[in-house]
Amino acid sequence: MKFCTSCLTPILAKDSDAIEVIKQEYIKDDVPWFVGFSGGKDSSALLKLLIIALSQLNKPHKLINVLYCDTGVENPIITTYVYSTINRLRVECNALNLPIIFEVAVPKLDDRFFVKVIGRGYPSPTNIFRWCTDKLRINPIKTIINKNSNAIILLGIRKGESEQRDRTITKHRTSTEYYLKQSGSNNRLIFSPIINHNIKDVWSTIKFNEFPYSIDHTILGALYKDAGSECPVYRELPGKSCGSSRFGCWVCTVVRKDKSISHMIENGYNELEELHKFRNWLAEFRDNVLYRCTQRRNGQNGLGPITIEGRKLILHKLTEAENISGLKLITDEELSRIKELWDIDLNNEKYIENII
Repeated sequence: MKFCTSCLTPILAKDSDAIEVIKQEYIKDDVPWFVGFSGGKDSSALLKLLIIALSQLNKPHKLINVLYCDTGVENPIITTYVYSTINRLRVECNALNLPIIFEVAVPKLDDRFFVKVIGRGYPSPTNIFRWCTDKLRINPIKTIINKNSNAIILLGIRKGESEQRDRTITKHRTSTEYYLKQSGSNNRLIFSPIINHNIKDVWSTIKFNEFPYSIDHTILGALYKDAGSECPVYRELPGKSCGSSRFGCWVCTVVRKDKSISHMIENGYNELEELHKFRNWLAEFRDNVLYRCTQRRNGQNGLGPITIEGRKLILHKLTEAENISGLKLITDEELSRIKELWDIDLNNEKYIENII
């Protein structure tokens, strides 16, 4: 395929600048680096440039951890793509003797979505009660990173994404162009070598830098066309919830309609249809007062947890969706814990479903 080399010069220059910055920052000290990777466009462009930079160094001296958070309720199509990409990247980086390891973070068992909803009776998340992001996505990554107090987080944050994003970048910027202070931390730094890339630059980075070959722009581009954008894997800067436009959780009820799943079904991903039906049913079911306790867990009167009967109904609907779709939606470990939590509630004299 022919393309205008002169037209690409500014984009190639930005990539070259980013690669040089990565190399300079990498060699200057031994501070650990952790890279947030979601499989989306920005994290993919960042990882491409990082691997290119390390391949240009004679003796890369410090280990880099690439972190992906599997919440357990990610869109299964995206999850399959991400795991396949990570497996290929492992092979490619090992062949080049690059000091990069790939780690998958998962939520604690009691923090997982279905353990919370079906086991403990949590209503599914809303904009008012958005309990999911920290427990499913932020905390698993923090658990790994916080073992290294001086670690630097590499994220694909960019200027120009929105006015709100630009304001928060300005608020958290440091004296060094590519560094930001992490929200809620005075010491943690975020390093974003692609901060000056625009969206066209990002896609050009992915497309025209063939190496590493494991990140395939044709597959990623097709997924984006059908699904939307990505959620953060680490708390970076305050901003718009990932729930409104995302590569994210198939069961998300924060948004009124999941347009990404709808579009994927329209484009032939028929296995997602039952998941979409379950998600829509759950969004309505959480507000059904007939299946909500009339006393909260703190003893106060008011709309409380989902009743045991309601939780069993959710599990039944989920099992149906799993059987019809052919997709594994809940683990045996989660099922075992759910039943334990039911028994705990049923044997707890303080647990009251209905006040007479």
